[in-house]
Amino acid sequence: MTDLAYMVREDWGQHGTGMAPQSKIIRDWLGDLPTVFATTDLKKYASLNSADREFVEYVVGSAHSAKVVQFQDFRQLRQPGEPVEGALVALHPYLEHDCQTLNDVVDVGRVSRLFVIVWSRKDMVRIMLDGLGAIDLHTGGAAPLVDPVQLEAAKCMVSEQYNGLSSGNGKAAVVQLVRAFTAEGYPLDTDSWLRAFFAAKGEVRHAESISKLVMEMQKGVKHRVRERYRPEIVSILRERAAKEPSA
Repeated sequence: MTDLAYMVREDWGQHGTGMAPQSKIIRDWLGDLPTVFATTDLKKYASLNSADREFVEYVVGSAHSAKVVQFQDFRQLRQPGEPVEGALVALHPYLEHDCQTLNDVVDVGRVSRLFVIVWSRKDMVRIMLDGLGAIDLHTGGAAPLVDPVQLEAAKCMVSEQYNGLSSGNGKAAVVQLVRAFTAEGYPLDTDSWLRAFFAAKGEVRHAESISKLVMEMQKGVKHRVRERYRPEIVSILRERAAKEPSA
């Protein structure tokens, strides 16, 4: 199992006043394990004005002494195998396949610790991390636990993601489930649905489809979709959640 934490860059920097104390918090969380940093582009990392490089310098003390690789080097850790000694630090991931790689690495659990410095609180990777139960080292706590009934609904969405969630049966599943839960008093909120989707092991490439559909529903868009579930679907999922071992 991978211990997971993150910090949003704005919280780390705090207008130029927080980098040193916040970096200490990160170092303390990482512990004495060997640490490997992953960047999207090693050439950009080498430049003096690199945001990735600046972060590493504050955390390690010298960018020259840090072991830095590209995200693609993480991909071997998506396969089952022997546990890897050490901690991984992801530097401002934003590309879809890099975020999915992190998702897969956490799922496999070969790495003991994974920290992510997130560029913006609005980034999908931050919501993904919240859905996976990561600790926000700035606040010292994790996001609220995903509602167990909403998690069962998200599992239904995940079961349809093989053909995509932007059209066809996948879209119908998302729209009908969100409608049914909204009618039951659940907030029509993108973050809570995305956190549930990631907690249900949804793929990053389909998260934008859910986000788009929920935001359209917030604006009053009436999607015409084929009915996929019985009218009492929320009650059915509530019963299913009650049977789960963690319930």
